[in-house]
Amino acid sequence: MKARTFREAAVLAIVALAAGTASAQTVDDVFPYEPKDRARVGPKPMLRVGVDGTDVRQMFFRIELSRDDFDTIAYTFDQKENRERWGYMIMGFEGPRGARFMVAEPLEDGDYDWRVSAWNGFEWIDGKITHRLTVDAVPPADVHGLSMTVDRQGKGVALSWKPVTFDRNGAPEYVAKYHVYRYELRSFFFVIRPFRIATVESTRFVDRDPKALAAPLVFYKVTAEDDAGNEPERRY
Repeated sequence: MKARTFREAAVLAIVALAAGTASAQTVDDVFPYEPKDRARVGPKPMLRVGVDGTDVRQMFFRIELSRDDFDTIAYTFDQKENRERWGYMIMGFEGPRGARFMVAEPLEDGDYDWRVSAWNGFEWIDGKITHRLTVDAVPPADVHGLSMTVDRQGKGVALSWKPVTFDRNGAPEYVAKYHVYRYELRSFFFVIRPFRIATVESTRFVDRDPKALAAPLVFYKVTAEDDAGNEPERRY
């Protein structure tokens, strides 16, 4: 009888210890943090989960995306089942707390609602709000109308081009910025290597690098990047 009582006490002690550890993981609220509601993102976005609670590093998080108001789930990212590509997000005492997840495989284009949950050691606590996001994997159309004017007195090469207003599929596009690349002659065999020299929001740029004026042959290329981060020829 005493041995049985001892075993029961030991089991109760272990259960109490486990319960005490898990109960430290309080989840007062969990919510989508970034991207912001109704944001446009590329096919491999970084998704961030915010949480109000304690002992965040002992929690697990889950993200669900749906196209039909959660009648079905299009994508589920569960940190409890797979910790790859997850990381905790603790930005100081007053900063946001939670987790971040980098999507590995490209998401299909379209509109999604996404919601989040947090595991507190006993159960999943579901967030009260959802966010909307649009996945855009189509890059802007190519830049046309690029012109170059050499101003040796002003010591610069002035570039200008037409604004890009459509994507490669012909749909309306919002361009957030333009990237300017310069190509220089590298050898007798005409091997050229590109490198980005500027990122601008307008359709003009002046290259004031003395190397550009001194080079016997120089080429420029301009690409557009949309508000979802898509750029032609960019490899995710």
